[in-house]
Amino acid sequence: MNQNKDISEKEFKTFYEPLLKGYGGEFKTVIKSKNDICELIYLDSKIVSIDKLISLIKKETDIYVKSIVCRLIGVREIIYCRENKKKLDIKFVWELISKSIKIIPINYTISSIGSQGFLSIPLYKFDESLENFDFIRLHIWDDSLNQYIDTEKCENFSIHTHTFFAESWVITGRIINNRFDYNINSKNSKHSFFKVVYNDSLNEVNRHTSKAVNEKIDIELYQTSEEIHFKNGNYKIDAGKLHKSGHTNSPLPSATFFSFTGKNGLDKSIVIGPKHISESEINRKMIIDPTELLNKINTQI
Repeated sequence: MNQNKDISEKEFKTFYEPLLKGYGGEFKTVIKSKNDICELIYLDSKIVSIDKLISLIKKETDIYVKSIVCRLIGVREIIYCRENKKKLDIKFVWELISKSIKIIPINYTISSIGSQGFLSIPLYKFDESLENFDFIRLHIWDDSLNQYIDTEKCENFSIHTHTFFAESWVITGRIINNRFDYNINSKNSKHSFFKVVYNDSLNEVNRHTSKAVNEKIDIELYQTSEEIHFKNGNYKIDAGKLHKSGHTNSPLPSATFFSFTGKNGLDKSIVIGPKHISESEINRKMIIDPTELLNKINTQI
């Protein structure tokens, strides 16, 4: 662990709501309020050490409190290492985050297939402003997920940019991150910019369906780099820069902690697709039990 080993009651309260957004909506009906949890944690002092907090959650019988406190410690470490350019203790954070998922019923975990074909589990979302936006997820690639996706659509619309600066830490496996650039209105254009439009009945953090709509801006696409990142590796993607992610670890899974932040500047989010397609709908399979995948990852760590 790299950071200040004490966490104040005030800091805990700032994390509480963003952490809740990483759980299914019904989690709010079973989790104690932030004031009630603070009464459990901060009996004698307004500041508690992480060691004491970990000791406390080992003894705690309320699985929901255990889950949110595990997630708090893990997410807090990711944010600290990102903002202070420190090496993340991935094994330490993985143990906390995976435990936070496994000890609660599956219906309280949001887990869906993203448009790039990996399982996405949100952990934390602070969205009061774009400039301070902070979103942390667990991503898992595995062959077992292929049954839920249209591989042709994934391939056609796999190259994209993000509104926010992104950073990824490889938990296990081998992650591909290829980078691209483009020329607009070239006579060699085979691709176009697409805008992603989401449906109206959405979860707060993961989407049920989305549609890629051709914006009629034709481009010539070309690749600028080819990267493979290994266990304990780390890579960054600036806002607005084209990239394509995947993994090359079959038949074993790959996994990352993935972070978006608005603190490093904002840009436009676009998707690149074949210019002859006018629009394409992407269905996202919701509520996939990640337990087996978490266990597979544990055997690799």
